[in-house]
Order: sequence, then structure tokens, then C-alpha cells
Amino acid sequence: MGAFVWLHTCWREMKSDKEKKLRRKTLAKDAVIFREGERGIFAYLLKSGKVAITVSRDGEPVLLTTILPNQIFGELALIDNSPRSATAIAMEPSEVILITQDDIDRQLESGEEFMKYWVAYLTDRIRDLSKRVRD
Repeated sequence: MGAFVWLHTCWREMKSDKEKKLRRKTLAKDAVIFREGERGIFAYLLKSGKVAITVSRDGEPVLLTTILPNQIFGELALIDNSPRSATAIAMEPSEVILITQDDIDRQLESGEEFMKYWVAYLTDRIRDLSKRVRD
């Protein structure tokens, strides 16, 4: 839970930067935001709607979690520069704010050393759990 609080704090700092123009995207129901195995370009802050995070097991989607407004998702691929570990699909019309690799890198670089290691550890744990669900 600590990494999510940290990411949300980072988000508030980025949001408070008056010079930064926030990129928003509106999504239709059933829109695929990203697919498992793709390269990550953005993380997302869900402003409205609902998003399903799934992994594929034997060709069938398995729901890992449901993202609700004000939650961040898709950050793992930006934190460790690995392919997406899951697929994200809008469960209803939704709006997201796009968070770039530069946004994440800037916050990681400005943070305490312990938090960098903590985020890396949690990233590994989440990837391992996702893999266990697929296997």
C-alpha cells in the first residue's frame, strides 16, 4: 500500500504544477487501454468510470482487480521498463489522465533512496503475483 500512497502523492505534486498541461483521454465502454505484453508508454489516473485489469490464463481473461476513480494503474511498465503484465479495459465510459515516463522518472529521482527500492520491490511482487495467476 505504501507505493500507491507514494504514487498518489507524486501525482498531487505533478497536478499542482500550474505549467503542466494534463493530457486527458475519454474512453468508451469496452475500450482496450493497453494489452498484456505491450510496451508501456503511459500510466493512468482514472478520473471517472471503471477499469478492469485482467491477465490471460489458457486464453481466457482472469480479473485481477477493478480500478475505481482516483486510482492509478499501468505504472509497473513505466517503473521497471518491462512489458505490460496485464490488460486494462474500460468497464464503462471512463476518463483518464495520462502520466508519462518522464513524470514517473522525475518523481523517482526526487524521492528518497528507500522509496526507490520499496517501489522496485513492490513492482517485483506484483509481477510475480500476476504470473502466478496466469500459471
